Amino acid sequence: DDGITAQLRLEEFECYMGLDALESSAKIFDFKDTSLSKPGRLDVRLTTAGVDEVDKPSASSCTMAPVGLFALSMTVGLEAAVTLSKLVDNSVEPAFAVPFAVYGFWVGGFLQLLVGIFEATRNNIYGATAFTAFGCFWLANGLQFILTTYLNVPEVPELREKTPWGTLIKDAYITLFILVLFYQTLRMNRVGQLIIGWIAVWLVMTICAGWSDGFTWAKIISAIFLSMVSFYGFTAELTNEIRHKEVMCMWPVQKETEEVFGAAGKGKALQPTLYNLRQLSGKAYREDH
Repeated sequence: DDGITAQLRLEEFECYMGLDALESSAKIFDFKDTSLSKPGRLDVRLTTAGVDEVDKPSASSCTMAPVGLFALSMTVGLEAAVTLSKLVDNSVEPAFAVPFAVYGFWVGGFLQLLVGIFEATRNNIYGATAFTAFGCFWLANGLQFILTTYLNVPEVPELREKTPWGTLIKDAYITLFILVLFYQTLRMNRVGQLIIGWIAVWLVMTICAGWSDGFTWAKIISAIFLSMVSFYGFTAELTNEIRHKEVMCMWPVQKETEEVFGAAGKGKALQPTLYNLRQLSGKAYREDH
């Protein structure tokens, strides 16, 4: 025994299974509809015994990215409404800034930070980096809104004035961070590219809005578009995960990068959201079926 075992691919489960497990489960492969012009296909591979053994992932191994994308979509959309209320009288009630401060802190900030932490447990280096950073950015923004809206802090008028140059410095760092994320999406999928790329556009408009109302309008328009694209990402990610197939297009660059914000860290694969049936003994398959 050289430790090599043969496995056959089961398309209905999108996995490989050892021959001993197939024999014990009485699996039947039907080739009655095949012909010379339409041959059947049987995928066989050889694998090292013991190397491919995997543990059954717990329920916490599901992806949290959809709710993170929804938080991004909602927060950016609400921020656009607040900006519009300052630009056009009677467009959105000024009092709307009160609930936005809370939603910005908890939904935009805490929820995205929580998603990033969960994605780290799946070895999703990209999702963990993006969502934890976005979450902390919005925690800071939300806290600032809460202090100024609820507590009237700071009380010194000079400290409450617009700071175009300060905003430029802050958002320049965030924009550089976004550009690094965008570079990674070039090997991921088009939906992720569009979301991250448009965040960069929105940030540039935010920087320029400190000097011109025209850029403020551009900021509002870019925020609305970003909210729509992020909501599509949320819907597609959640739908495809539940249906176990690509129902809504994500346009992946590579087959293994089908998640909007999903990329594995070095040395490991992204932990699957479905149970991988590659146990050589087939024990887990027999227990579940």
